Amino acid sequence: MKNDNIYALLIGVGNYKKMKITDLPSYKMDLSLIGTGLVFGLKCAKEHIRFVTGEDNNGIVNTLALAKGIDSFKRVLSAEDTFVFYFSGHGSSENLVFSDGQVDQQSIINYIELLPCKNKIVILDCCYSGKFKMLGANHLSMEQSLDMFAGHGIAVYASSSDDEESRLGPNGNHSMFTGALFSAMTSPSIMHKGKIELEDIYRETQRLVGAWNNKNPGMEQHPIFRSSIGGTIYFKVSEYKKYVPEQIFIEQEKYTVESIKSLSTENEKRLSAFVILKKQTVLKELVSITKEIVDSIKYANVFSSERSEALFADMPAKVICCYFGKNTKDIVNHTYAYYTIWAEDDVKNKYYRKNSNAKVLDGIYIFKNSSYDLVRKMQEHEMSEEEYIKQCKEYLKLFVDKAEDFCVDLMEVYNRKLSFTELQSRYKEWILKVREEFIRLSDMEVAPENIHDWGEEIMQLSGWILDLSIYLEGDRSNNCQRRVDDSKYYKKIPCQFGKTERIGNKYKIGLPNESFFVAFLSDQ
Repeated sequence: MKNDNIYALLIGVGNYKKMKITDLPSYKMDLSLIGTGLVFGLKCAKEHIRFVTGEDNNGIVNTLALAKGIDSFKRVLSAEDTFVFYFSGHGSSENLVFSDGQVDQQSIINYIELLPCKNKIVILDCCYSGKFKMLGANHLSMEQSLDMFAGHGIAVYASSSDDEESRLGPNGNHSMFTGALFSAMTSPSIMHKGKIELEDIYRETQRLVGAWNNKNPGMEQHPIFRSSIGGTIYFKVSEYKKYVPEQIFIEQEKYTVESIKSLSTENEKRLSAFVILKKQTVLKELVSITKEIVDSIKYANVFSSERSEALFADMPAKVICCYFGKNTKDIVNHTYAYYTIWAEDDVKNKYYRKNSNAKVLDGIYIFKNSSYDLVRKMQEHEMSEEEYIKQCKEYLKLFVDKAEDFCVDLMEVYNRKLSFTELQSRYKEWILKVREEFIRLSDMEVAPENIHDWGEEIMQLSGWILDLSIYLEGDRSNNCQRRVDDSKYYKKIPCQFGKTERIGNKYKIGLPNESFFVAFLSDQ
């Protein structure tokens, strides 16, 4: 497979005789590694990669070749493309050094940012390359769709901090940073659902660089990563077939089973049935209905994954939960008048828990929701669907903007430019605003039925951002900074982006883990 929307300009400067500084023969291997990483790791088409290494690959690359190289892509880039710029060579305080002179690296970044494509990735492998600025977080406008926001912007990844040299790798034939970046780009361990996320490449590279730093005291370097991209970028690198569970619908005189879902664990096959009662039902009838449903679905091959199917195919369920509502709206809103549990004898004690609203009849656990009528009344709508969508979009913009601001500053903790204590101090008002707006969002009406899932996703996203505010208040400054300095931290973070819920079809956010967190808004 190929990603025909990726274009790359790879520049390697090795001959500096005119500048009277040391040559860098490592440029050849550097460009070979990055080119290979793009083709075999990110599935970029070979014909979309341009190498600039001087005539006859002699490493003499003048400043004019840089300008011509970037301008040559203006004619081929389209609005949905990704442009990658890579430089290997010498660097000075704020400049990239070419065979005939120096060019301000900030001006190069600013110029690339203007290219007519969706996103840009700038990679600088040279000494002192971390001295650059970004415009800050990308913000969502009310007129902008998520498609127009997510994945748009520029990311810059520099091999070293602004006061550090960039080192050669163990064999001296390529730079250490480019070698780590190549390993990350081609690592199957960071692929999820057939895709590789830009930030996963960053994290894996940081892990490898951290290992180098531990083994080479006095030669450490600390790459700098900054991004103004709305969310992140995904590279599709493998075919992925989403697991689709079997759908079961049962129509009976007294009830309708709307759907069945798997709740199976590694040790138990468990199923849940979502049921609409067609008429008023007493508890004894619920027992009878539950047993009837159990007999119908006990051997149902409904699973959430291929692994679960391999474990329990054609086996009986040990536990079946039935959730009873009175109409489709109840099922959509997860509002149930009753739920019942049938379980095998050996696990009944685990699931049949004592509760003032629950009892066991003829071996079936029955829970009656005493708040059912009140909750249904609260779910009655006075707000039009149009007004509901308008208000939700306002909250969506607010919370997305808050998250983007936070992610930008959080990255500066990773970049060693900001301490966690300073981050906490800076975000005191941010915390209060997030909590205040979350309370207001929570007071809104339940979403109308046909956009219920969309409304729920916005609520979940807002709740996750609320979790960030809670985390920020904790006393984690020393622990956090230690992890920034410790290569052991840079093992692949089990980031939840690939697994969490989405808003519409495009937007999702990850959760903090127990020690630290990475939260990027991601385009699926």
